[in-house]
Amino acid sequence: MKHFIFYLLLVLNFSLLAKEREYVPDYSVTKSFEDKTLKKTEALFVVTFYGSKKQLVNKQIVFSYNTANNKQETNDKGQISFNVKPGKYALKFFYDIGHDEVNTDSILIKPGFRTEVEVDFRSSTEPVIMKKPVIYVYSKKQAEKVSIKLDLTGDFLFTYPEYKNGWDFIANPDGTIQMNDKKYHYLFWDGKINIETTSLNLNEGFVVDKKDLTTFFENKLQLMGLNSHEIEDFITYWCPIMQANEKNFIHFLFNEEYNKYATISIDPKPDQLFRVNMLWSKAKDIQVKEQKIQSFKRNGFTVVEWGGTEISNLTLTQEL
Repeated sequence: MKHFIFYLLLVLNFSLLAKEREYVPDYSVTKSFEDKTLKKTEALFVVTFYGSKKQLVNKQIVFSYNTANNKQETNDKGQISFNVKPGKYALKFFYDIGHDEVNTDSILIKPGFRTEVEVDFRSSTEPVIMKKPVIYVYSKKQAEKVSIKLDLTGDFLFTYPEYKNGWDFIANPDGTIQMNDKKYHYLFWDGKINIETTSLNLNEGFVVDKKDLTTFFENKLQLMGLNSHEIEDFITYWCPIMQANEKNFIHFLFNEEYNKYATISIDPKPDQLFRVNMLWSKAKDIQVKEQKIQSFKRNGFTVVEWGGTEISNLTLTQEL
């Protein structure tokens, strides 16, 4: 009875996750060949599972092909196997709530064939580095006192000027910040943040060739409402890093979504606050739904923040 209840809970979790999660983690079909031990009316899937740290998964896997739910313990090679009739199968795999469910596209398996699949489970909460979020402050009047505080779902790594329970400074309409008898163009911070990848809609975004990065950012950042100085700072920092990849997947976190990971408090309250953080990763030639770009218009006291976060284990290889 205990085993039945445990299995039932896993199946329920599996079903709920299937409805809630749209992002498809990595999988690959590594081999497909004729197996003389199989009849022409049979076919065999052999699936090897790896955890978020690339270790073999030695646990019970809850899985389905098309509509049927099943469970199976992995062997010492981190594998399960199951016989099916020849045809096309969309596979789903789940093993605990700390990792994303894996959904495959429709896989064709031929009569008498053995098809081998590798699955990489991803942690549903991933610690990442938010690099170079910079905050530009344009006050409405000259020499205006401003206070900014940040509350991170993680920890600061570096700040400049130094963050001491917040930044208290003098702001000016031209964007100049005065603090401790020094002038700055922006406030800088780096932080290690825990991002819940399952809460993000990574079905939307952009896949950009490295030769097109500059033009892409010029167009998208201008569409958002960033000025020429802010766009120049963004491009000169990120493009040299991202051009190490032939293609990059890009997804933007705007305003409220960004605020989930780094809440900002500003006194006095600005007339316009625009925040954007770019999530990006190396990608192959895939198709994704184009993300809608949010924008703002400058009016009065304005604060603008941009940053970027590389999701290093987000290796996109198939259409989401």
